[in-house]
Amino acid sequence: MVQEYKLLFAGGMGVGKTTAISAVSEIPPVSTDVANSDREAFDKELTTVTLDYGRITLPSGDRLRLYGIPGQKRFSFMWAMLEHGAMGMVLLADASRPEPFEELDVFLKAFHKLLRTGRAVLGVGRLPKKRGVLDKYVMKLARRKIKIPVFSVDVRRKEDVLMLLDALFTQIEVVEDDYRGGGASEEVAQSADGASVAADGKPSEGSVPSADQVSPIAGGKSSGEAVQSANETAV
Repeated sequence: MVQEYKLLFAGGMGVGKTTAISAVSEIPPVSTDVANSDREAFDKELTTVTLDYGRITLPSGDRLRLYGIPGQKRFSFMWAMLEHGAMGMVLLADASRPEPFEELDVFLKAFHKLLRTGRAVLGVGRLPKKRGVLDKYVMKLARRKIKIPVFSVDVRRKEDVLMLLDALFTQIEVVEDDYRGGGASEEVAQSADGASVAADGKPSEGSVPSADQVSPIAGGKSSGEAVQSANETAV
């Protein structure tokens, strides 16, 4: 039977959620965009007010349903509704913003339960060329007890978005293995109610596709390579 899995793309307005979903979706993305009324803060013609939607079919026939949440805080009433039933999250940030960490903090707080399960990755765009900037994002996550891979990405590149998805499913697979083996910490187990898990707080056997199922959509890049590259920056 075909399984369907819900993934979120989150981040502030203009970080590239719509672009990222468009880069990998096999169908024309469905976007609920309106004219941006805050052009002084963000020089962007359109902004998402409800959600973006795209889809990927895995080699197994299972489907990934990709949902981009609205980035403006005034639409935050939608966030909890879209988070419900989500298996994982691709969180995006823009390092070129005047206050990039302040903006990121909004989403770290709003989705802290899901993020602290480890079922997420962070992609940072428009990084300056100087060294050490990405490490600041790792430290930011560590202060909130969030341990997820951090990547420098260009969401206009399909390969970069697929890399994020590949790393995300590797993360999810590791979390699943930890729960089944009893290795998950109590702290993470207590926060797992924000993720797509069984009623007893533990993921169900076979509830997610393996990373090997997802890797082929990333152009043959193995999940092991994704973990290795993530570990250079993740805590």
